[in-house]
Amino acid sequence: MLSLLPGDQLPDIKVEWFSIDTAVHGIMYFALSVFFLIGFVPQEKKRQKKLNLSDLKVYLWIIVVGILIGYFVELIQGNWIYRRYYDVTDVVANSFGTIFGAFAYGWTGRKLI
Repeated sequence: MLSLLPGDQLPDIKVEWFSIDTAVHGIMYFALSVFFLIGFVPQEKKRQKKLNLSDLKVYLWIIVVGILIGYFVELIQGNWIYRRYYDVTDVVANSFGTIFGAFAYGWTGRKLI
């Protein structure tokens, strides 16, 4: 929902060397990929220590879907949301957040759940 708010309703936070907006995009898509993986990796496979080929397919699909969602949300912002625009750095942050979330879940999520 935050991605679809009109631009004049967003807080204006300026930091010279760091963009809060970019960090928020990365964090949101990190969480998106982790929640997708929690939902789509079967419970009995979460207890296994190693990934098998079917798990890798799920991870790849989650990464692809997360990147596509981020891209299409940016297209919607750029074309139909008042005072919002398409930003390539947001697409990159969304993609990195999605990929990093999938890797982090693969590395730690199996041990925690």
